Amino acid sequence: MREGEVPEYKKKKVEEVKQFMLSKPVVGIISIENLPTAQFQQIKKKLRGKADVMVTKLNYIRRALEQIPDLKQLEEYAQGPVGVIISDENPFKLFNFLKKNRSKAYAKAGMIAEQDIIVPAGETDIPVGPTLSELKMAKIDCRIDKGKIVVSKDSVVAKAGEEITPTVASALAKLDIKPFEIGLKLKAVYEDGVIYTPDVLDIDEEETMNNLQNAVRKALNLAVNAGYPTKQSITFMIQEAFRKALNLSVNAGIYNKKSIELLLQKAAVQANALKSINA
Repeated sequence: MREGEVPEYKKKKVEEVKQFMLSKPVVGIISIENLPTAQFQQIKKKLRGKADVMVTKLNYIRRALEQIPDLKQLEEYAQGPVGVIISDENPFKLFNFLKKNRSKAYAKAGMIAEQDIIVPAGETDIPVGPTLSELKMAKIDCRIDKGKIVVSKDSVVAKAGEEITPTVASALAKLDIKPFEIGLKLKAVYEDGVIYTPDVLDIDEEETMNNLQNAVRKALNLAVNAGYPTKQSITFMIQEAFRKALNLSVNAGIYNKKSIELLLQKAAVQANALKSINA
C-alpha cells in the first residue's frame, strides 16, 4: 500500500456506513455518551420496527456524511461518542420515543453538567455526622435541625458545562439526586432537506394539541362571524341563519310550524318561571 493511501477495509467500512444512511428517509446523529452497554442494548430492542442504530468510529461516520450532499450538514453534530440512527418515522415521533426511553442516573466524577445542577432547599433524611461537612464542601448551603441535615436554600453545585467533581458526585448520591438522563439522545436529524435539532423537536404534545384546537376554534368563529363559507363553517352559518330567520318570523308575527314551536317553548319557560315564583 502506498504512503497516504486509505486502506481498503476503511473504504469498505465508510461505504457500509454510507449505504446504511441512504437506506431510510430519516437520518440522525445520536449521542451515546455515558450510556451503559446494557441499557444501550435494551433501547435497541425497543427500537425494532421503528428505527435502526449503527455505532462505529467517528471518522467513518464523518467520511460517510461528506459523501452524501444532503446529509453533509449533519457533520457538525458528529462530535464525541455518537452513532447513526435511521428510520421511516418522522423526526418528532422519533425524538419523542427516544426521550421517553431515557432514565435518571447519578452523577459520576468527570461527567459534564448539561444544565445547572441545583440541590433544592428542604429537609433530608440524613442524620448529623460527617456528611454535613461533605455537603458543605460541595457548596451546599445546609444546617442541622432536629437532629437531621436541612438544605437551607437552593444550592447550585455545578453549572452547565462544568465537570462534576468527586466531591459533588458523592454529595448528590448521598442526597439521592439523579441529575443526569441516560439514553440515546438525538443531536440532529435529517428529513426531506431539513435538519431538525432538539430545540425544535422537543415539544409538549398536550400543549401543542390544545393550541391547535384553540386555533381551529378561533378560525371557525372568525369564518362564521365574517360570513366566510368553508366546508367547516357552512353548517354553523346555516344554523345561525335559520335561528335568525326563526326569530324574525316570530317577532314579525309570521307563523309557521317552527315559529309556533318556538313560541310554545318560550311560553313553557315563562310558565315554569311564574310557577316557581308563586310556589
